[in-house]
Amino acid sequence: MGLLQPKGRGAVQLRDVRGLLREGLGVHRFPESLARTLLKSAEASLALADSRGVWIRCRHFTFVYRGQRLVSIGLNSHKTHPRSLRYGYKSKRNPDSDWTVGTHSEMSAVLKMGSDDCRGLTLVNTRVNRKGALDYSRPCEGCLNLIASLGFRDVYHTSRDGSFVRMEF
Repeated sequence: MGLLQPKGRGAVQLRDVRGLLREGLGVHRFPESLARTLLKSAEASLALADSRGVWIRCRHFTFVYRGQRLVSIGLNSHKTHPRSLRYGYKSKRNPDSDWTVGTHSEMSAVLKMGSDDCRGLTLVNTRVNRKGALDYSRPCEGCLNLIASLGFRDVYHTSRDGSFVRMEF
């Protein structure tokens, strides 16, 4: 049973926060304020994936927080951005080429913020698969270069079972 309940063809309904906790997001391991932030990110990811449709392989979302205040939301896109070259994004299909991939959700969130100073900010990465469930969302090498160079304080992502994990640099 996933995090979303089917409600007709292509439509899904979000469960309450307590239901998400029971589904094993693993937020009970974190302090209460951080747990609320992670749950807020999970709920927003599922709602955004529902509104945009998960007809593609998956949707990645990145949330940037200052404390508990949401600063920026980014999502993956097929469009490219020149700034991707600076951080070493590579194509999985052809890693030897200079052709870059689309804009990753991490880059999208940073671009929307309009600032390169991310010290003290928290980044939360999620992925929603075609089945409407949270899935593995560890940042790729290009995104890790971006995150490290901008100085994010904490980085969290969803694991293969949909629970949240804190990244260590």
